[in-house]
Amino acid sequence: MKKIVFLAAMSASLFMMSCNSCDNRQQGIVLETETDSIFMPNDSTVADLQTFVYEGLMPMENGNIADYTLTIKSLGWDENGTYTILSTFTIDTTTIRQHDNGESIVIMGMPGDSTAIIYQLVSANNNPTINLMANGDSALTKVNEKMQPASKDSKHKLIRKKP
Repeated sequence: MKKIVFLAAMSASLFMMSCNSCDNRQQGIVLETETDSIFMPNDSTVADLQTFVYEGLMPMENGNIADYTLTIKSLGWDENGTYTILSTFTIDTTTIRQHDNGESIVIMGMPGDSTAIIYQLVSANNNPTINLMANGDSALTKVNEKMQPASKDSKHKLIRKKP
């Protein structure tokens, strides 16, 4: 008996809801559509390739400090893409400029910090892979294979240049 009463109540409430929605359409009330949703981005650059440029000083494997210009091209700053690096450093009064490019892979989370974002720069020129930890979307810090900062100097980071 309880099941019958419950089913009757459910049927009545569904009927009332359907009648209310008919009345709302007749009175000119517009119901929300998918395009009105706050989850639908209204940005003309969505799905366009973005270019992110970072500049700054970074420690190198040989102990030198290099002036880096890193350019990442992807759909968003937290998406996989491609990169190019131009590094300039000095050894014995000789200025050396190196160019590298390859794939940038975004890794979300790491041991001890599930919110960390790591950019892994995988070279097309067979250079060692470089790991950079994002400090928000405005700076990158080079980290070693244990995901610890490669330098204790706070000046050794890449700062994002605004377009």
